Amino acid sequence: MGKIRRDGEYETYTHGDARFPIGIHKTIFPPAPAVRDDAEYEILYTHWHSEFEFFFLSRGECTLVVDGVEYGLSPGDAVFVPPNAAHRAYRASSNRQTVFYAVVFSPRLLSGIDADAINEKYITPVISGELVLEPVLRRDVPWQSEVLDLLVGIMELYDYTPYDNDPYSGLYPELKLREDAECPELFIKSSVAMIWYKCLLHAKKVRGGSRICRENQERVRCAIEFIHEHYGDKITLGELASSVYMSREYFSHVFRQCTGVSPFSYLNGYRIRRSMEMLEVTDMTVTEIASACGFNQVSYYNRKFACVAGCTPTEYRRCRERITPSEG
Repeated sequence: MGKIRRDGEYETYTHGDARFPIGIHKTIFPPAPAVRDDAEYEILYTHWHSEFEFFFLSRGECTLVVDGVEYGLSPGDAVFVPPNAAHRAYRASSNRQTVFYAVVFSPRLLSGIDADAINEKYITPVISGELVLEPVLRRDVPWQSEVLDLLVGIMELYDYTPYDNDPYSGLYPELKLREDAECPELFIKSSVAMIWYKCLLHAKKVRGGSRICRENQERVRCAIEFIHEHYGDKITLGELASSVYMSREYFSHVFRQCTGVSPFSYLNGYRIRRSMEMLEVTDMTVTEIASACGFNQVSYYNRKFACVAGCTPTEYRRCRERITPSEG
């Protein structure tokens, strides 16, 4: 199998390239029969970036969490993710394949000059939070259906060859434009502009409170980075709170507000997910994996694992070993 993926935190690389700053990712998760059907099986790690993103669900069902707000999605739905918003996704049903796309682009795709009218009137207010775009796009709303069609049109211009007969798409980088596509950059740029136009027509204005909200979000993101770096160590609530210069009580409140879970629920969930990756791609024993992920007692690790996955670590490993590649 492949390497353990580097998880979560702030993505510093540019999607696409400096000349054409947009990137498309496709992710495929195969069925996981050993996982309890109502378990929150994470399929997208918590991360954030300075670019805009449209998350598009193609197959299966999942929940996308953006700055603590949950959006339940069905095939064909999409969610707009603002810049620097912490987001992750999980699925409750593990008996079906799940396929989703991420269309990630820089504001520079819409406005090439920082001080021009496009940037000042239509981009900066969204970045600052003064304008809030409709978060969820569904087919039963006409204008949203038009936006979804534009997103699909963009995605159809990319090459999906690397995904043939391999469900582990997390091993692949972002997609490349199809060689047979005619003037794809022009089509994509014009489509993104039309998407932005339609979304802005239905945007909501928000006044006040944005600065404090952004400061709290930044502190929570720093705490998440601390967890990602030290998940194998013993971590106390006091250490997490002090790492971002907050009291324990206020930190707990803000963390739950921004992520939808308590700090220790997130910590344990992250540890379990890292252990899942180790079960999939290493030959380490369950005891060794439990220790590497910050669990001092194997029995406690097994209980927490079962709460998340609905099965034991050994059952999970056997299930993943039996999975055969399927079409994306």
